[in-house]
Amino acid sequence: MSVITDIKPNKRDKDRVNLYLDGEFYGSVSALVAAAKRLEEGKEIDEKELADIIFESDKRNAFEYALGYISRYVCTQKKITQKLYDKGYGKVVVEYTIEKLKSYNYIDDREYAEQYVALNKGLKGSRRLREELRARGVAAEYIEDALKGVSSEEEDALALASKHAAGKDLNDEKYVARLVRYLSYRGYGQDVIARTLTKLRSDRGQKE
Repeated sequence: MSVITDIKPNKRDKDRVNLYLDGEFYGSVSALVAAAKRLEEGKEIDEKELADIIFESDKRNAFEYALGYISRYVCTQKKITQKLYDKGYGKVVVEYTIEKLKSYNYIDDREYAEQYVALNKGLKGSRRLREELRARGVAAEYIEDALKGVSSEEEDALALASKHAAGKDLNDEKYVARLVRYLSYRGYGQDVIARTLTKLRSDRGQKE
């Protein structure tokens, strides 16, 4: 048996409290559940019993919270997992919620990658798209599948640069510097940018 040695308000969620067993942080639980189950300082309680109380009280709330979040924002598994942890839910509840969301196809990182690439392929290079999807926690295989069929990085860079440079003087060093920054911001490497500028000038019959 363990002893509840302290109960403190959860700073991230005013409707939850943090429980401490034998002087160490154990986890958080709904303040209403804590009151209903008479979880109070000095009470002896079996850790398995406490874990069951928290799981049963949190699993529904966590799922409803996750549904509410993904109804407003398109997100990856990594994102909604972090949001659940930020709300104070423990590992068991978070894992249960994620698996339930996946079983209903409410989160699908493969589909997320495909949609992200489709929306951004005309604005960003494949390297930047790959980096951004990786940062969002999308698996490498999903990223590479989503990038299949996307035009080559150099083709994308040339299309963007051509549009940006329409009516501009490629002999104007200040403008060229701005174009380089523009392409660099969109994830293109210096080698791709250099070849893009060469191709643009060649198309216009200009020399380096």
